[in-house]
Amino acid sequence: MQEEQTVSFEAVGFEVHVPWFVNLFLLYLLYVLLRTIAQAVWLVWDLRKTARAQKREAFIESDAETLWETCRARIRSIRNFSHLTFLLALLVLSWNATDVLAGISTAKAASLPSMAERLAQALVPFTMGIVFSSGQFCCAMLLESFVRRRKQLLARKSGQTITVDPKAKSFWG
Repeated sequence: MQEEQTVSFEAVGFEVHVPWFVNLFLLYLLYVLLRTIAQAVWLVWDLRKTARAQKREAFIESDAETLWETCRARIRSIRNFSHLTFLLALLVLSWNATDVLAGISTAKAASLPSMAERLAQALVPFTMGIVFSSGQFCCAMLLESFVRRRKQLLARKSGQTITVDPKAKSFWG
């Protein structure tokens, strides 16, 4: 007869340690998300107020230039934050990779599964940063096209003609 053999299974437990800079980056992403939503809502609100003022014919040309400059500033702010988010995501990735590689170099026996798991954990905040950065950039482009259309519509209603000079700078000035 066969001897009874017991097979034991020991799950490899990887310690999950989230560095402080990753937590700070996640807090930054939350701030950027709320700020982008607030900027977009304020921009749409201003354009809506302008449309209402135009209907009542209380819209002054000097107010229009102030409005367009405010809209440009808000859109530029969203776009600049998208660039900053991308750069911070790269910084967090490099810092995380440095920690992972330093841990692997000091380990007595570096195993492939533990190294792959730690590198995968390092990619999570980077991926989140790229997603947020792309979302912000798309939001800025969408708001820019919305403001351009609104500006052209208001100009047509007031009887102005909009000419496009090929040598003129873009919407961003």
